[in-house]
Amino acid sequence: MFISRRGFAVTITGAEGCEFRLSNLTVAVLGAGKIGSIMARSFSDCGVHVIATARRKERIERLRMQGFEATSDNVHAVKKASVVFISVKPYQYPALARQIGSHVAGKPVVSVMAGIPLRLLRKTLPGAEVYRAMPNLNAAVKRSVTGLVVPKNAQYREIIKSLLSCMGSVYELPEQLIDAWTAVAGSGPAIIAEFIDSMILAALAVGIPRDLAYDAVLESIIGTAEYLRTRPVHPAQLRDEVTTPGGTTIMALKVIEGKGMKSALIDAVERATARARKLAKEIEESIEEQYENTNSSSV
Repeated sequence: MFISRRGFAVTITGAEGCEFRLSNLTVAVLGAGKIGSIMARSFSDCGVHVIATARRKERIERLRMQGFEATSDNVHAVKKASVVFISVKPYQYPALARQIGSHVAGKPVVSVMAGIPLRLLRKTLPGAEVYRAMPNLNAAVKRSVTGLVVPKNAQYREIIKSLLSCMGSVYELPEQLIDAWTAVAGSGPAIIAEFIDSMILAALAVGIPRDLAYDAVLESIIGTAEYLRTRPVHPAQLRDEVTTPGGTTIMALKVIEGKGMKSALIDAVERATARARKLAKEIEESIEEQYENTNSSSV
């Protein structure tokens, strides 16, 4: 797949040389809350026509003021769309699935909801080609690292990856890794922000003014990431390049090692992954139960 950009126009050339433009698509974003609104803006910036849905009138008006077609009618949005993204809270999904389930056959549907596996999405959205995606907050600045679970024999893979690339980088992964991805990439910005805040406080402690401390830490983070990406080298090699015998860096690293920073970060990600798996299991069981109860009562 080759993606070319001219202004806001995005053209995708598939494996067989056929081309299509994202500007020809209409994408429904069902549940345009925080992440849903970010997705809608990213798609719109790529030239896609977006129809966003929300429950509250104030939210709908705000979306319209931002230039989106907006409605509270999920069925209308799905019927009008060529691609559907679901960004509601997991507990809201059973009701949504009952609304749109008979209108999605033949369409690609992408869930960004936590905890709902492809198996259950296929069961509740019969005939749809369902995907799971896990973007992160950095999508707001087009730097998301989005994990994508692609179904077998997917027909719309290139279109979905192209849409998600409007938010940043996209990585295909097996579904069994989605909870770990949530812990690393989804929680990652918060963990990194905590580290940045600690570095800023450290700079203040040694007398650097707040504005300078903020810029110095952020630019150091950005520069280090760029260095690692472009060289590329292992982080340990960069560390060794900076560290000199008896110098300041080795003293700092000695304290960090003594306080167990690496162990703490590894433990944090492992616990976040375990929590994601537990929540996913609870969500899946709850939705499965609601779905079965609804089917039983309708018989």
